[in-house]
Amino acid sequence: MKVSKNELMASLKKAFEGLGFQPGDYYDAADMVVWLETHGFDGFDRLQAALAYLNTTAPNHAVLVQEDEHNAVLDGEDSSILLCGSEAVDLLVAQVMQSSVAGLQLNNCYNRTFILQRLVKAAQRNIAFIAYWRQEDYCVKVSVAAGAKLPEYSTFAMTEILEPQSLSIFAGTDLDVIAEQFAAQLVMGPLLETYTEAEMTACYLDSLEQGIEIDEALWQMLEDLVTRILVESTESSRAGAGD
Repeated sequence: MKVSKNELMASLKKAFEGLGFQPGDYYDAADMVVWLETHGFDGFDRLQAALAYLNTTAPNHAVLVQEDEHNAVLDGEDSSILLCGSEAVDLLVAQVMQSSVAGLQLNNCYNRTFILQRLVKAAQRNIAFIAYWRQEDYCVKVSVAAGAKLPEYSTFAMTEILEPQSLSIFAGTDLDVIAEQFAAQLVMGPLLETYTEAEMTACYLDSLEQGIEIDEALWQMLEDLVTRILVESTESSRAGAGD
């Protein structure tokens, strides 16, 4: 079935609220899913993988483990980027505002590709980002220039064993500055594949013109999560009926 972007956003926001996400969190999570799906990054497949976990656990934010002027370490505590991605990027932005560059490592987190939307949005504040993580047996590198509307997305062969559920993000005023400052931590193997900006744009335009194709089973899962909000609202109304 096909849905419009507005229909999808409305359903996702309510579905994430049904999972226990707070206001702000469920707006960000919906934005991440829609951005990935409309730009060709299999947002729905990644959402289904995330729901299998999120539907059985309470919402969990990352915990700050270490911080200095230029670096921070967060423990995602086995959470999803849908929950802890925004706080990681916000922390980086705050650090860059105080100095020219900053680095952050987010450990024990899942669904890391969703971070793309948060980086692109934050780049509109004239901040550049480079992020990388291990995806199965290869490495993903994402670069977003200051002010850029789309990322550079490439995969590389791994030259070192990275933690399987960690995400490293570096931020600064310029991509060259970031690359120079963190050169020792940005060593990649041979380039495997690049997903171009032209491909992302074509996918996005197609989704606007043709609508967004979503599997009916996934749509029903979202509707079931939305029902939780309606049920809670009804029970709350009944509980206060005699006040």
